[in-house]
Amino acid sequence: MDIRRNSAAHSWKVFCLLVVIIGVAYGNSFQAGWHFDDSDHILTNKAVQITNLTTGSIAGALSAAPLRDERSAPKIFRPLAGLSFALNWYFGGSNVFGYHLVNLGIHFLAAWFLFLSILYLFKTPKLVSYEDGRQDFIALLAAVLWALNPIQTQAVTYIVQRMAAMAAMFYILALFLYLRGRLSRCKTARLVCFFGAGAAFCCAMASKENTIVFPIVLVLVEFVFFQPFSLTGKNKKVLVFCSIAALVLLASGILLFSRGAPLSIFNGYGTRPYTLIERMMTQPRVLLFYISQIFYPAATRLSFQHDIFHSTALLNPWTTLPSIILVLSLITFACLQIRRLPLLSFAILFFFLNHMVESTILPLELVFEHRNYLPSMFLFLPVAGGIWRVFAYYRSQRSGMYYILVGFIILLIAGLGWTTHIRNMAWSTEWSLWQDALKKAPGSIRPYIGLARAYENLGDRRTALDLYEKALDKYSERPDAYRTIVLNNIGRIYFAEGYYDKAIKIWSDAVVQVKDFNGLRSNLALGFARQKKWDKALAQLDCLLERLPGNPQYNFLKGSYLIQTGRLDDALHHLRKAFRAGYDASKTLANIGIVYYCKQNYTKAGRFLIWASSGRKKTPEMLIWLLAVNLKLDDRKGRDYYSEQLLKTVSVSDLNSWMELISDADHHLYPDKEQIRACLRARIPKQLE
Repeated sequence: MDIRRNSAAHSWKVFCLLVVIIGVAYGNSFQAGWHFDDSDHILTNKAVQITNLTTGSIAGALSAAPLRDERSAPKIFRPLAGLSFALNWYFGGSNVFGYHLVNLGIHFLAAWFLFLSILYLFKTPKLVSYEDGRQDFIALLAAVLWALNPIQTQAVTYIVQRMAAMAAMFYILALFLYLRGRLSRCKTARLVCFFGAGAAFCCAMASKENTIVFPIVLVLVEFVFFQPFSLTGKNKKVLVFCSIAALVLLASGILLFSRGAPLSIFNGYGTRPYTLIERMMTQPRVLLFYISQIFYPAATRLSFQHDIFHSTALLNPWTTLPSIILVLSLITFACLQIRRLPLLSFAILFFFLNHMVESTILPLELVFEHRNYLPSMFLFLPVAGGIWRVFAYYRSQRSGMYYILVGFIILLIAGLGWTTHIRNMAWSTEWSLWQDALKKAPGSIRPYIGLARAYENLGDRRTALDLYEKALDKYSERPDAYRTIVLNNIGRIYFAEGYYDKAIKIWSDAVVQVKDFNGLRSNLALGFARQKKWDKALAQLDCLLERLPGNPQYNFLKGSYLIQTGRLDDALHHLRKAFRAGYDASKTLANIGIVYYCKQNYTKAGRFLIWASSGRKKTPEMLIWLLAVNLKLDDRKGRDYYSEQLLKTVSVSDLNSWMELISDADHHLYPDKEQIRACLRARIPKQLE
């Protein structure tokens, strides 16, 4: 009983120590801003922006896929991660503090379960001979070195990469529970642990799909730490069965996530500048680069973007073939040394196995640091074991070198924590992140685009335009897509500065090259609308709606533009479609009200305008429309109320200026300004003369 109590107390001390160490290193991450994919997954994803905890809102959060492709129907996409984002939104909206707090909590738990998993590895038949006292030191040091490694900041501080961290947390929890169940002598406890491991694995898969290799890792664990090396009889049958079951489960997972069309995963190569073979040749270089970053994680070597270009031949670049040979040699060495060096062999094979999904055949971008969060978990286990051996040797010799080594480890941990702190500074704002990336990857297009957007947000359009123009000559992993994004943004800057002809020219040239880039046609429609070329604007929207007939934004824009051409029934049809599809209710209902005003159905017009403004402060324009409707209805009470509200909201001079902007050609689309003038003149005649 005392032993258990002491063990529990020791575990809590280790847990608290991990919390303090990791908390200090990540103490400056809580106000780091939104970046890159955060927008698609959270800031513009209505499904995660829940305001209540009803069954419907939770179900919606579970299918909160980022709708980059508007032709795609809502689908299940990493549902557990989506639900966690939704709960963050429910409790804190867009305040980043809560998101970072949850991310850091996940990182704490991942480090804790890693520590426990290593402790249980030392209880397996192959490692049980390790002397007491060594295990705790090795497990804690390995967990700390992993948790403080600055390369993990991309999975922890980058909010949306909670998906990678959460998946890894459940993954290592599943491994811990499997080890605990495997080592338990109680059948009930074993079944509970195995069931928990299965549930944790499902949660990992529901957070990110790269955890699908977990069953294969369990076979590796069995082979390295449990089964005898002379596989005969029953043990051989068990291992073969487990291997087949793991492969079947892996294949089932691939079919599930590819929706029964596994070959569809290769479709993405159509938008990449490299082929499947070229990516496969490139990834050994990338994997060795990851290893170099993990063991030499200087802040100058870490970035959101890296200038690693794809291999086009075995000797182009020349490092391609040596990298392939070295990676195969490492895997071969690990397989051959399982008996002599189980910790090192397991760490190497675990690393490469867990890179199997994202660093092989899938048409993903070449390099992202957050992909190392899970694979790197056991890399520091043999390192910690080696340090213990050196410590033990010098301690037995009563040498002063022992104290030097203790100081070195303290400095190493402090250095990792400080580098993590520095790396978090780069994540603090959009500008700092992309400025850092541009310094480290000047040959890639993405940092130029990201930094240009940051300058746009700061109001410096000239600098943004210069960066966009420089970006056109840079390397891109998706050349057509990124070039189109750059041209679209250049046109947007000219549009914002009033150079409509120039913006339309840029967008028109770009849309010829990439006909299915929806943003270009949408912007073209806005450009033509600004010039009141309604037929050309509607032609662009027709192209969009031909592909995306249910898109709420395009239906709203078409309805709004049809009002300008006097095609009121068609306008009503598209506005109703936009409303049913969930477009901004206030804007949609207001435009429906305007349609009815133009159709001289003033009762309906008033009804829709009131609905449009219910529950929110009425804008001056909305007050003018409501006043106009009440004038047409000869409703004295409504006329007096809205005229009084209008004069309280807008100064007389501003009201005059706004009404003078209404051209005679568009007079039929607006309230009767003379009638409104007459109404207001009766209240303050001298000011309106």
